[in-house]
Amino acid sequence: MSITDDQLADATTAVARSRRIVRLAAATLALGWLAMVVCLLVLAARESSYDRLEAGIRSGDITQVHAHGTDYTGDLTGWETASVTWRDDLVLRTATITHASDEQAARDARRNDAPLPVVVGSLADHLATLDPDLAVTAAGPRYPSSTILGWQASGWFVPAYAVLLIGTLGLIAGPRPWRATRWAWAWLVLLAPVVGIPAYFLLGGPLGLFRPREPHRVTLTGGWAFLLALLLGGSSAA
Repeated sequence: MSITDDQLADATTAVARSRRIVRLAAATLALGWLAMVVCLLVLAARESSYDRLEAGIRSGDITQVHAHGTDYTGDLTGWETASVTWRDDLVLRTATITHASDEQAARDARRNDAPLPVVVGSLADHLATLDPDLAVTAAGPRYPSSTILGWQASGWFVPAYAVLLIGTLGLIAGPRPWRATRWAWAWLVLLAPVVGIPAYFLLGGPLGLFRPREPHRVTLTGGWAFLLALLLGGSSAA
C-alpha cells in the first residue's frame, strides 16, 4: 500500500501541529515556574538557622531584622514558637526560636521539646545584645501556612506547585525527551527540582532549546538519574 502525497502532507502537518502544541504547553509551564520563583523571592521566606542569624549579626553582615513574637508584658505569660526574619541580598530568610515570657515558661518549653534556642523576655532586647547597632523591628507573630522546598509561604503555593509539577511530569511522559530517558528526567524533577526542572526545560527538548546533534541519543538512564537526583537533592537541601 503506497502513501499518497496528500497523505504524507497531512501527516507532516499533524506532526508540526503536535510539535507546536507541545512547545506552547512547555512555554506555559516554564513561565509558570518562573512566576513561582519570583513570588517565592518576593512573598516567601527561606528557612535558615539561628546560628546563621547570630553569626551574621556578630559579623555585621546583618544590620536589620524583624522579630515576630508576642509582646509578653503585664500578666501575660507563656511560651511560643517565634521567628526572626532578615534580608540576605534578594532573599528573605527566617530563623525559628522559642520565645518565653519568663524562666518558668522557658522550662516548660524545654520539657515540651520546643525549638532551640529559648529566648526569655524581649526578643528585641535579646537580639540587641549581639550587636548594639542592630536595627530590630518588633512585629506580631508570623504564621506561614505551607513549606515548599525549604520556603515558608502562603497556602496557595501548594496547589500551584502541584499543578506545575503534574503538568511537567505529563510533558515528560509525552514526546521522547532529549539526552535522557523519561524516567531519568522524572527522577530529577521529582527529587531535585531546583536543578532538575530548569535542566529539563533547557536541555530536555520541550522548548526546542540547545538541540543536540543526535536528539534521541540517551546519555542518562533512570537508575543513574535516581542516584544523581538523591545527591543533588541532598546538596540543595543543605
